[in-house]
Formats: sequence, structure tokens, C-alpha cells
Amino acid sequence: MFAKNIISALVRWFIMDRLKVLWFIFILGNIYDVVISAIAWRYGAMEINQTLIDLGLWYGNTSFFAVMEAFVGVKLILIVGVYWFLKLFEKLGVSKYEWLGLVPFAIETIFVLIYDTYNFVMHLF
Repeated sequence: MFAKNIISALVRWFIMDRLKVLWFIFILGNIYDVVISAIAWRYGAMEINQTLIDLGLWYGNTSFFAVMEAFVGVKLILIVGVYWFLKLFEKLGVSKYEWLGLVPFAIETIFVLIYDTYNFVMHLF
């Protein structure tokens, strides 16, 4: 009974605030993307190609740790950029519609997660 009350409270909290739900999808989706990419790249389940960093990785000039460090840095820049983009809604006085600015980023994150997971699973088998 206690767990049911906690779950219903969490559901009500998420339903009441669309912005929190979208941030939740966006941030956890990007964390999942980093983890799944690190596993897949490290063990060869997915190829990382067509970038300059990968050429250095293939020819031994760049370590895997440096590539992952750059990847995490790009993800952090993305999250900070989205945060400041949404702050523009407050400055313009339309903070009521701030969640609409996050919708495209959340949708894109979902598509990236589906693609990464599909690609990872297909390369395993």
C-alpha cells in the first residue's frame, strides 16, 4: 500500500509539471546515450566513424578516454545550451510556455536513444 501511494504521488508530480518530465527525459536520455555509446564503442559493437576524433583513435593518436571525455563535454555543452535557451522564455515573459521550447530537444533525444539502442542490439547479434 505504501509503495502504491508513493508511485501515485510521483505520477501526479510528473503529470502536473510538463517541464520536469521533459527535463527528466532529456537529461536521463543523454546519460543513457553516453553510457550505451561508451560500452558499444569500447567493445566494438558499434563503429564510430566519419569524425576527426575517430581517425585519431584508429591510428593510435587519441586514447579512448580522451574521446569519451570529449563526448561527455559535448553533452554537457548541449545541456547547458538548452538550459540558457529556455531562460530566454523567462526574459521574454512567456515562461508559461517554456516547456514548448524543450519539446524538440526531448523528441530528438528519444529518437537518438531508439537509434543507438537499435544499432547496439543489431551489432551484438
